[in-house]
Order: sequence, then C-alpha cells, then structure tokens
Amino acid sequence: MARLSRILVVEDEVLLLLDLIDNLALRGFDVVPVSTARDAVSLLDTDIDALITDIELPGAYHGLQLARLAADQRPGLPIIVVSGGVRPSEGQLPAGANFFPKPYRITDILAALERRRSALAA
Repeated sequence: MARLSRILVVEDEVLLLLDLIDNLALRGFDVVPVSTARDAVSLLDTDIDALITDIELPGAYHGLQLARLAADQRPGLPIIVVSGGVRPSEGQLPAGANFFPKPYRITDILAALERRRSALAA
C-alpha cells in the first residue's frame, strides 16, 4: 500500500488545530502542525505525504496560494482545503484537491485521505 502517513496541517485557529492533530494522531497519522502559509512553504520540501490547509491564514499568503504552490512543487500530493468563510470555486483549487467547509466532519477528511491513499496504491 502506498504510504500516506505524515500530514502537514496549516490552521491558525488553535482549538481547530489541536482537534485535527488529535483526530489524525488517533488514526496513526504523524502530524506536522503550523499556523501560517509562510511556515508551511519551508516544509513542502520535507517528507510530507499530504497537506491540509485552511484558506484564511494570517500573513501575506493564504491557503489557496499555499495549495497551488504545493501542487506545483509536489505533483500528486494529496491536498485538502478547508474554510469557514471562503467558498472557492473549482477553478481556484489545484487539480485533485478536496474542499470542506467548516465546520467539517473529521470523517470526511479521513475519507478523502483514504481515497487518495487507495488511489496511490492502485
């Protein structure tokens, strides 16, 4: 089976970040948490297997920019984009990325990751 275990999570809302870390860790994922897109960019070259990012982030870069950069630098990287305020159009998301509005269900995030894991294994 294709490896999909180390996930870069970019979320500036501390409680949501902690909840996502806990839920992913309980299911065996290694989580690399950051709160800005700028911090995440430097980690795209590291050994990560997926990206989950909020759209609305502090700083000069938002999550959609990060998602597109990640897709360009790491073709095939599973990308999940979430937001409570912004609803991106399909053209704003990188090809193959999933979008979930907040409040999302962790089961939806996990199902999207599992679909990507299965696709990588095929």
